[in-house]
Amino acid sequence: MSALPRTAPARRAGPFEGPRLVAFGAAAVAALCAALVATLGTGEPGLRALVRWTARVGLAYFLAAYSASSLRRLWPRPATAWLLRNRRWLGLSFAVAQAVHLAAIGLLARAQGSAFETDPVSFAGGALGYAFTAALAATSSDRAVAWLGAARWRRLHRAGIHWIWIVYAVTELPQALASPLHFLLAALVAGAALLRFVAWRARRR
Repeated sequence: MSALPRTAPARRAGPFEGPRLVAFGAAAVAALCAALVATLGTGEPGLRALVRWTARVGLAYFLAAYSASSLRRLWPRPATAWLLRNRRWLGLSFAVAQAVHLAAIGLLARAQGSAFETDPVSFAGGALGYAFTAALAATSSDRAVAWLGAARWRRLHRAGIHWIWIVYAVTELPQALASPLHFLLAALVAGAALLRFVAWRARRR
């Protein structure tokens, strides 16, 4: 999930790079879910916690992928080189977290029945975000770039990542003053957009 059609040139992958990173991310999400269920149970409190925390894990993966190229441009360091090399795999880890998040929402909706409420506008925006997530994950390969063509691939991924950012912004920014955690999440979401803008200005110069 990136604005470039290919990953960095091939090199020997470390223990937490490439597909292994996705496997590690999936294992981390599974461990988180198991811990929440063991602590809070499978009732409504546990399901609500699953929804909240899988969303936050997904946000962490998304912001890492969303900011990778900007961080590399502004601060060329080994850590940002690692981010850029693994941007595709971070995006796929985000897709895994979102799939679990969607499953948690489904379980919560089933548990609440008719009491489960959702705003139609939020539902439509979120549904489009999930559709983009699926599309970006399905096209996160060099074969997909060749099939779509680099220009169409870039348009799809740029539209997708920016729409997903909008979904997170609409979710987190209005809650910024609700708690220190919400303030931190809102600051990270806003900061990621500012970072991309600064990197864009630097590239134009």
